[in-house]
Amino acid sequence: MKSVTKPVILYAEDDYDDFEGLRDALEQLSNTHTLVQAKNGTEVQAYLQKNEEDLPGLIVLDLNMPVMDGKETLLWLKNHNRYSTIPTMVFTTSSRDEDLKLCKSYDCTFFRKPTLYRDLLHIGRTMLQMSEQPS
Repeated sequence: MKSVTKPVILYAEDDYDDFEGLRDALEQLSNTHTLVQAKNGTEVQAYLQKNEEDLPGLIVLDLNMPVMDGKETLLWLKNHNRYSTIPTMVFTTSSRDEDLKLCKSYDCTFFRKPTLYRDLLHIGRTMLQMSEQPS
């Protein structure tokens, strides 16, 4: 009998405190998903290639990461047919118009990281909903 695993939300975030905050918010909302951290885009690539048979339901990208940043990762995802249909969200401190335009051009949801926990819970609910959409 195959064990049932929880759907994965893959979060590319190099700041562990930000990762932990989102993980805590998602756990408060639901225990139906597993949040997995990648510290940069190359770790996203490695995770996806290692888990070809069980891709995440959502990929969340911080824009400012070392090695391979969120923009490069978004472009890589959207230019690979295998991954281009996975729902993707940019979750960043950036308020630059060009970052928002980039997300819109690739059908990627954009949220600024909130300062209030209740706002983080709202974004967490959105992430859970996005991860359950058929791709």
